Amino acid sequence: MKPIGQILRSKRESLGMTLIDLEKKVKIQKKYIEMIEKNEFDRLPNPDYTRGFIEKYAKAVNLNAENLLKEHQNELPTKKLSAKEASKLIKSTQTTRSTDQSVQKLLAWLLGIILIMFLIWLIFSQFIFTDKNSEWQAEDINKSRNVKVEKKTEEKPVASKTEQSSNEKLKEKENAKVEASTKLTYKNFDGANLAYEVESTEPLKLKIDSKIATWVQIYDDKKKNYAYKETKSETFKIDEKVKNITLISGNSTSMEVYINDKKVSVPKEADNLITRTYFFKVIQ
Repeated sequence: MKPIGQILRSKRESLGMTLIDLEKKVKIQKKYIEMIEKNEFDRLPNPDYTRGFIEKYAKAVNLNAENLLKEHQNELPTKKLSAKEASKLIKSTQTTRSTDQSVQKLLAWLLGIILIMFLIWLIFSQFIFTDKNSEWQAEDINKSRNVKVEKKTEEKPVASKTEQSSNEKLKEKENAKVEASTKLTYKNFDGANLAYEVESTEPLKLKIDSKIATWVQIYDDKKKNYAYKETKSETFKIDEKVKNITLISGNSTSMEVYINDKKVSVPKEADNLITRTYFFKVIQ
């Protein structure tokens, strides 16, 4: 046979009732309910209250309290508790809890008032104790003499012509660095031909970087050849006012191309092409 505490707990859980729900219903503190469910009656404030508590618990979970107490007589303390004594205990427990709650509310209310009063004092103190016109001024002393106090202004050292010119050159270099930019845009892929658009405010440099030696040819729209040879890693300076650059490469799978340090991206469908032709349209 299950212990009486386990029977009560199983019934409570089958009803979906929590310990807090039961505490509110029977007005018995949660910790005492847990002691009853564990058959730890000797831990109650007075073990003689056990019968009264169990009776209230059993009725709350729709169990026959009288039969339950008879069947588990050997588990309970020997002394019986009258209904009046159990009721008094329950009322005293409830009164203690309500008193504690009232004290907590009172303390919170007092702290709130103190905080509000402090904030009011802080605001008014700014107006009461601060006199904006009480600042000491030298010209207020012996006004009959008409002494005027002149404020000294700090003179900034004047830079020499050499320093000015060097500063101007430095600013020009910085502005040039900020303004210089290169934008590389992929346009399309047709067979073995890759088309790109280059927008740049700085001189163009075309860099070849390959793991193994590869043959390349580089020329512009003015028929100038920059390379017609085998190379692994090399950078080529492109002339100004060039409108189109063409790069033809062999063994392209191990080669990467850069325009002003910007990597030229290749679409996936062109990854395995051994021979590629790059067309760069230059906008300056």
